[in-house]
Amino acid sequence: MIRFTQLLGLATTVLLLSACEEVDEQSTVPPPVVVSSASTPQQISQTKLAGQIIHIAFDGSSSLPVWQDTLDFALEQDVRFTFFIVGTHLLNDDLATLYNPPRRKPGRSDVGFGGTKEEVEQRLNMLRRAYREGHEIAGHANGHWDGSNFSYAEWSDELAQFRTFLTQAYTLNDIDNSNPSEWRRLVNGIIGFRAPLLAHNPAMYQALADAGYKYDTSQVLKLTPTPDYQESGVVIYPLHSLSTARGRTITMDYNFYVLDDGRVDGSGANMLNAYQNHLRIAQDLGQAPIQIGHHFSRWNRGNYWWAVKQFISTNCGKVDVRCMTFSDRYDLETD
Repeated sequence: MIRFTQLLGLATTVLLLSACEEVDEQSTVPPPVVVSSASTPQQISQTKLAGQIIHIAFDGSSSLPVWQDTLDFALEQDVRFTFFIVGTHLLNDDLATLYNPPRRKPGRSDVGFGGTKEEVEQRLNMLRRAYREGHEIAGHANGHWDGSNFSYAEWSDELAQFRTFLTQAYTLNDIDNSNPSEWRRLVNGIIGFRAPLLAHNPAMYQALADAGYKYDTSQVLKLTPTPDYQESGVVIYPLHSLSTARGRTITMDYNFYVLDDGRVDGSGANMLNAYQNHLRIAQDLGQAPIQIGHHFSRWNRGNYWWAVKQFISTNCGKVDVRCMTFSDRYDLETD
């Protein structure tokens, strides 16, 4: 079984992979470990917000049923999520060669493309619904590559293509855009990023800053009530490691999936108990902000989706808990 190792405060951090959403749930062979080189984040001064902050985020954007299910649940619970979306999911399959990935031939993507024109249109409608209902749309690049060795130019091009695919989504796919101004507001409101595979490096942060991104969520750092890190002016909202009955991992569903190593029974309860304990530790530390990262997949027969729904239902309605998007937090902290 692969064990998660975190080296806090060092220039090299070893991270167990975050998943792409296309990983076959039945596969028993986990992907390799990415060694991601990043400078030690600089400390910045931020005002501690009142209450226990919880961020719930989802990586990927392909599955239409998952979009529907997730947005319906959020509406039922009156909670707001952050969606880190993939640019190639807004290109129908016939447009695949418009994507020119770093160090690969045009038309390659580890998470596929958008399917039919009709499926892309439905996905665009889901994005609009999410935006109208107060959720945050953020960036997850395009082809879901390990960018830990990408140059500044390669990161910049990947980010520029992501913006093009979003900005011109309706034109490229020949879909009628009934409300262009709303779509512009949605695209222009994207200020956050999660690196595919959590594979970051200093060049990425410089490219993010130059592209106008304000925060990133690709690092795993110490749980603290006053997280105050940045790189190249980009604020870092970190993930965290946590203990479970089956070993240590990080606050992401795919990492639980690797840790469970085929054990379906009890996987949801193990996750829920770990999240609840993690929250108690955060509160005991003085209401340290936490984040939970899931994907557009229903691994282990939906047990992880059940666990995060139970966690949200139990905690997000409490008066001293603030389940909020990263952008809302950023706005409050920088107001």
